[in-house]
Amino acid sequence: MKRHIIAILFVAWAFCLIGLFAIVTFYIDRKRDRLRAEIKDNITKLFEGQSSGDAFVSNDDGLFFEDYSGQPVRHYKRISIPKRPGKSSFAAKIDSKIDEKIQDDWYQSYGDLASLYELNWGDKYPNENDEGWNIVRIYCWSDDDDFIQTNTFFPYKVGLKDTDWGNNYSVEQAVNEAFDFYANSPKSRISKRFQKETINQFWSKIYACCNSYFTISENKNVNGWKAGTPICIPKGKNFEQAQRVSPYENGWMQNGFYRVFIAATQEKHFMIKEYEWAAANDKKKFLLWYGIGLSIIFLAFIIPLIIRKNKAKQRREENLYKRLLRQCNPKEFLKEYDKDKVEKANNIYKRILETSPEDTKTLLEILDIVSSDLGVSLIDKEELDDLKNKVNPQNFITPYNSEKVALANELYSQLTQDDLTYRDFLEVKEKAKQLF
Repeated sequence: MKRHIIAILFVAWAFCLIGLFAIVTFYIDRKRDRLRAEIKDNITKLFEGQSSGDAFVSNDDGLFFEDYSGQPVRHYKRISIPKRPGKSSFAAKIDSKIDEKIQDDWYQSYGDLASLYELNWGDKYPNENDEGWNIVRIYCWSDDDDFIQTNTFFPYKVGLKDTDWGNNYSVEQAVNEAFDFYANSPKSRISKRFQKETINQFWSKIYACCNSYFTISENKNVNGWKAGTPICIPKGKNFEQAQRVSPYENGWMQNGFYRVFIAATQEKHFMIKEYEWAAANDKKKFLLWYGIGLSIIFLAFIIPLIIRKNKAKQRREENLYKRLLRQCNPKEFLKEYDKDKVEKANNIYKRILETSPEDTKTLLEILDIVSSDLGVSLIDKEELDDLKNKVNPQNFITPYNSEKVALANELYSQLTQDDLTYRDFLEVKEKAKQLF
C-alpha cells in the first residue's frame, strides 16, 4: 500500500480537480439563473400597477412620466382640413361597412372642425422647442429579449371647432389643456398611473437592479412594428416603410372647443442582457483559486512522500562504503549523546575515510566492528521488506518452478531470522539475482 500511495494520491488529485470543475460549473449555472431571476423580479416590482386592465397590451398600459410640459407652441401653421373621402365603389363591392367606416373616421376626426393647425414637430420628435409637451410611456413585459418597451406621446395637430357662441381658444391653450387632461383628469385612462418622479429617476431605479451578470440594454434587432397610420412619410420611403420608423396616429383629446391630435413614437425595446465575460471570469477565478488550494493540500502530502521515497531509493542503491559513511558518522550519536559511542564512531569513521570504496575485504571487517561496537544494523527496513517480497516462494508457484521455489524458500528463511546481519543480507541479495 505504501508503494502505491503516491499514485493513489495523484489519481485522487485528478478526480478532485475534475469534480471541482463540475461543482464550479454547477455553481456558476445556478448563480446565473439566480441573478437572471433576481434582475427580472426586482425590475418587475417597479412596474406594479402598470396595466390598464385590458386583455391586450396597448398604449394605455404602462407607467407614464412627464418628459416636459408647458413649452411654448409658437411655430405652428394652419393647414387644410382633409377633404371628406368620396364613396368607393371598390370598397362597397367588398364590404359596404368598409366605406361606412372610412366616412365615419373622417367625420370623427375632422367633421366638426373650423380650422386645423400642424405643430412644428417637423422631422425631429420629440421637439421640445415648439410642440408643448411630451409624455413618456414605459411598460414591462415578461419576455427577456423584449423586457421593457418605451415610447413617447406628443401633440402634433390641433383642430379648433366651429361653435355657435364663438371660439376664443388658441392652439397653445388647447395643447396645454390636453396635457393637464392626460396627467390629472379622472377621465384619463393614464392619470392614475402618471408618476411624480422623472423618467430619468425611474431609469436609475431600473439600472440599480442590474447585477454582476446581467444588465438592461436596448434591443436593436426588434422585428415587431406598429401597423398604425404614420403621421409623416419620410422622403424616399413608402407607406409601409414609414410605418416602421415614423410616429403614428394615437387618438386625440377633445372638448367642445378643440381637438388635439396625439401621436406616439415607435417603441424602443430593452432586453435583459448578460455580460458574456462575467460568468466565464467568475468560473476561471473559482477554478484558479480553488484549484490552487486543492493542489496545495495534495502536494503537502505528495511532496514529503516523494522526498521520502527518493531517500529510500538512494539508501537502497548505496554501496557498502556509502552506507558505512552515513551510519557511522559521529553526528548520529550526538542526538542522544553517548560519549563512548561518539569516540568509537569517530575512530571507525576515520578508518572508513582512509579505506578505498573498492576494498570490500576491509569494509566487511569494519562492518563487523560497527555491529559489535556501535550496535548499529545497516539493514534498511523498507529494503528488507522489499527483498522479502521479491524472494517469497509464493512468487514461483505459478508457474511452478521447483528449483526457484527451493532457493526462494531458503533465502526467505534467512531474511526472517532475528539475528540477520547486514553481511547476511548482502549475501541473500546477491543470491536472489538467480531468481530473476
